[in-house]
Amino acid sequence: MGPYYRGTSQGMGAFFDTFYEHPILMLLLVVAAVGAAVYIWRKKTSDD
Repeated sequence: MGPYYRGTSQGMGAFFDTFYEHPILMLLLVVAAVGAAVYIWRKKTSDD
């Protein structure tokens, strides 16, 4: 475990460990976040 685990709870450490073991999950998370942001931005601009 790296030094970035020191300030986190055990549950949060397990969460980061899952991303470390499966990098594809981080990619999916980023894609989902970008998709949601684009969806909200397009919806917001169409209301104006």
